[in-house]
Amino acid sequence: MQEAKQTLYELIIGVALCGILFLTGNIFVSNRIAYTLGILLGCIIAGVMSVHMHHSLEQAMLYDAENATKKMQKGTFLRLLLMVAALAAALLLPQWISVIGVALGVLSLKFSAYLQPLTHKVLQNFINKGR
Repeated sequence: MQEAKQTLYELIIGVALCGILFLTGNIFVSNRIAYTLGILLGCIIAGVMSVHMHHSLEQAMLYDAENATKKMQKGTFLRLLLMVAALAAALLLPQWISVIGVALGVLSLKFSAYLQPLTHKVLQNFINKGR
C-alpha cells in the first residue's frame, strides 16, 4: 500500500508539473485569465480524479471479484461525470474558463501517468542526494 501512495504522490506532482508546462501556452491565447483558470480547474479535477482512483482501488480490493468490478465501474462513472461537469462549466462560462485549458488540465493526468516512471526516478535521486 505504501508504494501505491507513493505513486499517487508522484502522479499529483506530475499533474502539477504538466499544468505549469501548459501555462506557457498563455503566449498563444487572447484571454489569458480564462486559459489560466481553465488549466487550474483541469489540474484540480485531475488531482481529485487521481485521489479518487487510488481510493476506489483500495476499496475494491476489499470485495470479491463481482462486487469489485461494480465498485470500479461506479468510480469510473463518477470520474467521467466530474470531467463532463468541468467541461460543461467551461462551455457555460467561456469568458472565465477556457475549454481548451480545462481539457489540457484534465489530460495532464494522462501525461503524468506516462511520465510517472521518470518522476519516480528523479524523486528517488533527489531524496537519495539529500541523505
